[in-house]
Amino acid sequence: MCYNKIVMRRFILSILALFLLFTTVVNAKNLTTKKDISVTSADGFSIKATFEYPKVKNKKEYSTVVLLHSLGYSSEWWENLPQELIDQGYAVLKIDLRGHGKSVFNSKLVRLSWKNMTNSSYAKYPDDVIRVIESIKKENTKKTFFNNWAIVGSDIGGNTAILASEKLKNKPKTIVLLSPTIDIRGLYTPVKLANLTDTDIFSISGTGDVGGEKAQDYLKKFAQAKFATYTSESRSTGMLMLKNDKSLAKIITTWISEYLPK
Repeated sequence: MCYNKIVMRRFILSILALFLLFTTVVNAKNLTTKKDISVTSADGFSIKATFEYPKVKNKKEYSTVVLLHSLGYSSEWWENLPQELIDQGYAVLKIDLRGHGKSVFNSKLVRLSWKNMTNSSYAKYPDDVIRVIESIKKENTKKTFFNNWAIVGSDIGGNTAILASEKLKNKPKTIVLLSPTIDIRGLYTPVKLANLTDTDIFSISGTGDVGGEKAQDYLKKFAQAKFATYTSESRSTGMLMLKNDKSLAKIITTWISEYLPK
């Protein structure tokens, strides 16, 4: 009886050891470096972001995907897209646009919501994004994150993506637009889109989203590079499409993988 108990105990310990080993291997594969970013804008506004990338030994260059959320939302609403991108080996930069999420304090430390902002404040979105990108480039001189990169932007995030990209010397390889708009809160994009001669666009609208379809048909006239469109089965708009159409994250990641090395 005692012998059987010893054998059983050893068996259980062996199984437990194998389980712990398996868990360690799985966790090791999913290890990431995650950083909370805080950047002060030109007018003293505090812009918050999260930067995360997989830990790969001896890897010094990562392709990066920047995520810019919808009006009234934050970087917490991206559902499974960030993890899908990280699992594929990409670095992911999620930015809270001013007046949203954690980016709500101005130079006087007064909380300011997007609901109370004027168009002059929204006009600073592209420069805010550029400042965050430049900060990451400066602080990570031993690693390269923006030689090959892309942006995913939802409604106002998409407009910001186009306007910021037009200003940057090193353009993104592609921009993904969720529920595109022509002009939102004064961020008018068609003319600037025409200057992105080498950046392909992937525009996604939900089923029944008449406004999004009209916007992408109009923007397509200004695009100098490829402008592809896709209709999600979701009847939602913007970031909510990711919530209601679980296949969308993989579709976006597959599109990006055609442009960015892993």
